[in-house]
Amino acid sequence: MNNEQREETTAKKTTVKRLLIFLAISFVPFYIIIPVMWSYFGEPIFVCENAAVANYVVGVFCMMIPSCAHLLTRLFTKEGFKNTYLGLNCKGRMGYYTASVAVPLAYSFIALFLLWAIYGGGMTMPEAFPNVNLQSIGVFLMQISCTVIFFFPGFGEEWGWRGYMMPKLMELMPKPFAVIVGGIIWGLWHAPLTVAGHNFGTDYPGYPFVGIGFMCLLCVCMNAFLTLITEKTKSIYPAAFAHAVNNNMSCAILISIFGSEALTEKADTLPVIESFIPYIGILAVVGIVSFVLLIRKENT
Repeated sequence: MNNEQREETTAKKTTVKRLLIFLAISFVPFYIIIPVMWSYFGEPIFVCENAAVANYVVGVFCMMIPSCAHLLTRLFTKEGFKNTYLGLNCKGRMGYYTASVAVPLAYSFIALFLLWAIYGGGMTMPEAFPNVNLQSIGVFLMQISCTVIFFFPGFGEEWGWRGYMMPKLMELMPKPFAVIVGGIIWGLWHAPLTVAGHNFGTDYPGYPFVGIGFMCLLCVCMNAFLTLITEKTKSIYPAAFAHAVNNNMSCAILISIFGSEALTEKADTLPVIESFIPYIGILAVVGIVSFVLLIRKENT
């Protein structure tokens, strides 16, 4: 083994060490907090009467854990603060900033219409969406404005996953594998939430393993898009915006703004995990397109 190979091996070992420290700091507190809350409330925290409290704790505190892990890993390992993805890097890249808002909005609306088309029971569009008027549009715009608040917890996850984990994985393996592995890791980080009823509830066949699998699939698809806009801009802010819009303008929120009472009731009767199928379908398309754009060779 020559000096160059030794240096490369040493660099990879250092990267693996830093990645493992980051993952330990990201996972361990999260895997403790959710079971403790569950024990305190005595039932799955996202399907109990205190679900609002659980959402507050997760949204304000838990989503910041990956960013804290990023910061602490750099300090503990004396890595320094180069390549932190904290620059805006807007020049010539505004298309990716626009996509960070437009793409989550687009796939949320498409998922809403697919939900109506598949499960609407023959309702016409005017019957399903009678609330498309100035009032509902005003509510929609107000909801978008609230995304500014959701930016901060979105940043909390993104500076960890896309700002630290993904660059490290891409040092260790080809991009296609890094996207898949990173998405699965991200999905497994959510596992305590899934077990506690977040997103899918607890009343579905194969609980909780089917839900964990669904979450990993969602995270792989989402990871492709978020990694794409992060790598193309070398900035974490587009991914943080996209994460915020995804969480704040979901299909469930859109149906409450524009959907009729009949459509809302129809959606409420579906098993929660089944209602996610249209969303998973359209997000898979977004993930595949993002995956192709991410791994193709740069022209410049």
